[in-house]
Amino acid sequence: MEIVDTPDGERMQFTASRAPPDLEAIVEIERGNDRVETLRLAALPGDRSRFRSSVAPQEPHEFDARLRLYAPERSEVLRF
Repeated sequence: MEIVDTPDGERMQFTASRAPPDLEAIVEIERGNDRVETLRLAALPGDRSRFRSSVAPQEPHEFDARLRLYAPERSEVLRF
């Protein structure tokens, strides 16, 4: 999980060592005052192991967050 610079600006990116073709990835950033910023990550064209958000995470870039991974009949939550 990282913030990467792209031609469109900063984006959240997750790289999987293995990813099923139907994997969905969502980042939930805890912003305080019970507010959660949600970023859906989509697989990059031609590379099903890298997933990237379509928008930048809000500032500040220091936060507690969760990566939620979903595939049929499986899910996992990873804190970072």
